[in-house]
Amino acid sequence: MALPAFFDPIVTAPRWQKLLLGVIGLVVIVAASYFLVLSPVETRIASLASQLTAVQAELAQNRRIAADIARYRQEIAELERRMDTIKERLPNEKEMPALYRTVSDAAFQAGLGVAVFEPKPPKLADYYAEVPIVVNAEGGFHDVGTFLGRVAGLPRVVNLTDWKLSGLTKGRGSLKADLTLATYMYRPPGAAPAPKPAGPGAPAAAAPPAAAAPKAPQATR
Repeated sequence: MALPAFFDPIVTAPRWQKLLLGVIGLVVIVAASYFLVLSPVETRIASLASQLTAVQAELAQNRRIAADIARYRQEIAELERRMDTIKERLPNEKEMPALYRTVSDAAFQAGLGVAVFEPKPPKLADYYAEVPIVVNAEGGFHDVGTFLGRVAGLPRVVNLTDWKLSGLTKGRGSLKADLTLATYMYRPPGAAPAPKPAGPGAPAAAAPPAAAAPKAPQATR
């Protein structure tokens, strides 16, 4: 099959011209292939590599966050266990009258003559209510120490927050103890205000038996 006439100059051209035209044609084909095919592919690859780097960075950050969340959950669980342990030692509203009676009995059993046993209105805080208990009593120094030891050994938290000891003239070694104790009630968030304690106990000139403790909120032990 004969070639068209416009190919005659190429066919009849010298060998070196044909080689030169072949090289030029090859360069044109390679350049066209690069700009039309390879360049868009390289651009796409660069874009995907950038996206991969961003995804890997985000993944590493999320892994760190997940590790922190697991640690925070463990810390929260530990705090909740500690809170439950503390709450077990705090009296609730129903247990308050029995606790008053227990503290009053501890004073009489220690040999103190209780003149005043008076729970005060609670002092509210964010998550608890502090209930002061004023105790005015007479007795020996060791009697006071025995009473405080009994209070410290109660299963419910009762702390000594203020105290004053003064001597009495009527008997050697006899003291007047003005004590302020405090117990605490747990108040969950959003809880209603704690109820006011009952009125002060009746005076007692001498230490009666435990069954005749001064008047405090009544409850069976």
